[in-house]
Amino acid sequence: MPTELTGLIIGISFGATLFLSDLGDPDRIIGFFRLKEFHALRIAVVYTIVAMVGACILEEAGAAYIEVRPAAVVSILIGGAFLGTGFGLTGYSPGTGLANVAAGRLDALVTVLGMLLGALVYIWIYPDIVLELERVANYREIMLPGLTGIPRWAWVLICVCLGLIVIVLFNVFQASQPS
Repeated sequence: MPTELTGLIIGISFGATLFLSDLGDPDRIIGFFRLKEFHALRIAVVYTIVAMVGACILEEAGAAYIEVRPAAVVSILIGGAFLGTGFGLTGYSPGTGLANVAAGRLDALVTVLGMLLGALVYIWIYPDIVLELERVANYREIMLPGLTGIPRWAWVLICVCLGLIVIVLFNVFQASQPS
């Protein structure tokens, strides 16, 4: 199967699961940022666990390669702040924004256009500003297994267990909140 077709199928599947899990609703995301609703966090943790386990299985089978990007802390923190601000203001992540554009939401289209504008600005400032920031507190291509000596499968198991604990704790917390 061609790579483009595989990507299209995975993208459509991802968008469909966003809507089936009710993450297509930006109010869910904003509710999380206001610490009033934790449905989005639970679903994100499940997505992360599935992706982590799936990527490790695919890599072990020789069907994928996990490329580690440099840990340029300052530029990651700045980019994360911009992403989080946009996420909190609009209720859309890049994935939910694109899925909602496909569903015909005008507010999502405005958000995605803002994301594209942000990407364009990033391209313009990359050579002069971003490259300099990436030199500050850059820990190169580092992963927890290499840093700690603990095998990757053990880190995956630890993250899966922590993710399940987070899901249970937020279920208990939300159940204890008055309606």
